[in-house]
Amino acid sequence: MAILCDNALVVTAEEEKPLLEGQQLVIDRGVIAALGKRIHLEHFSIDRRIDCTGRIVLPGLVNAHSHLTEILQRSMRDNVRMETWRGYRARTEEMAHLTAEEIGAAAELACGEMLKHGVTAVVDHFSTRPGLSVAKMKAILGAFAKTGIRGALAASLRDQDFIQLISSRSGAKSSDARIEEPWREEFLEVLEYVKNSSGTSRLMIAPSSPQNCSDGLLREVSRLAAQHDLGIHTHLLETRLQFWAARKLYRGSLVGHLRRLGFLSDRLSAAHGVWLREEELDLMATSGASIVHNPASNLKLGSGVAPVIKMRKHGVNVALGTDGGDTSDTYSIFDQMRLAAFLSRLTSERSEEWVTAQEALRMGTANGANAIPAWRGKIGKIKKGRRADLIILKSQLPLFPLNNIIHQLVFCEGGGSVDTVLVDGEVVVEEGRLTKVDEDTLVERVKPISKRMKQFYNQLQRRSDPAERTVRRLYQKAFRDRSRS
Repeated sequence: MAILCDNALVVTAEEEKPLLEGQQLVIDRGVIAALGKRIHLEHFSIDRRIDCTGRIVLPGLVNAHSHLTEILQRSMRDNVRMETWRGYRARTEEMAHLTAEEIGAAAELACGEMLKHGVTAVVDHFSTRPGLSVAKMKAILGAFAKTGIRGALAASLRDQDFIQLISSRSGAKSSDARIEEPWREEFLEVLEYVKNSSGTSRLMIAPSSPQNCSDGLLREVSRLAAQHDLGIHTHLLETRLQFWAARKLYRGSLVGHLRRLGFLSDRLSAAHGVWLREEELDLMATSGASIVHNPASNLKLGSGVAPVIKMRKHGVNVALGTDGGDTSDTYSIFDQMRLAAFLSRLTSERSEEWVTAQEALRMGTANGANAIPAWRGKIGKIKKGRRADLIILKSQLPLFPLNNIIHQLVFCEGGGSVDTVLVDGEVVVEEGRLTKVDEDTLVERVKPISKRMKQFYNQLQRRSDPAERTVRRLYQKAFRDRSRS
């Protein structure tokens, strides 16, 4: 079935010709088959025409780092550092004993929210404890298929506990940091399942973070990624504590250590990178690895402001992510584009270095696609031959009056103007409503699950948490070391 988007104002996400007016755009078999002012429509069998008069068409937004099931714990915590937050989140999930069906429902809700706000592709950095669960990974893949979003499941792995590891090396009492969790057979089973499935879902291999993984595990990840042509995803130097610990654990440079292991490559997309140093940015750029900037999460958790201007100067591809529903409280890439542009104004006195609206838009579209090997060159821009992941926005407040469309998309829009969304040529949102799942039914499915999560979190809050005291002591050491340097 071919679809014609007629008389469209097209935002291409191309550096040259970023804006095209009065365009006809033909989608055929999931691909942008033609784009121009006067297309020979007789060459296509048009089954549907979408009148885009007075509307804006742009590439689907790419959320290159997210945690879908954290939507269940949205806004439960505030005023805690990432390491403390992570402990609460994990223990709440463990107490709740979420089933595969419940995980699938939560993921559907998060995917639906993203689609309604213009996100057409998402990386879900998904973890289950202990070890990987085939049923739960398939539930995430099912959520992608049911909602219609283009999804990459990044299966999280670890074999050591960073807090215990650094505690034992800094004088604090600690038990063995080693963790034994099953994952190989489970991962390979799901990989085979994805390979034999039709659709847009993909699998990535995702060490939780380098400090939570032994060198042996990181080497094995690199080997499997090369063997099966997979993308690699991880968290990288998100917090001051991680930066401080890296100097002690990895001869001064975590990224240098990863290079020595052969872990750096253009397969790698690393979330955060808040505490990357100049020489580490050089290593990232040379390897072709990407950074996924998560500004809202970094601000909420007090992790810092990522050096995006320096990343760009070194030639690092910078994409955008929302992180989880309990670290940024939002799954909107529109919000991340705006924050990425605004925060750059705090890190340089030279206004010519600031992230422009057009650059922020590319970070949320083309750069996100470039960060993920399975999507590279296939989505992220509106041009002939790309997969048809598109969003159509009404030209209404706050996009009216249209004085500078790209600026207004980045600085004014929050996703409320999104009317129609297509993924791989399929309409998955129409008139602001999901087309493949019933929103009201989905909300009712999730209500009792989120209520149970809240009850368990309230129980945790009433207990004394020795892990939180350990994190506080470690941060005190990190800040003291900084004051001495």
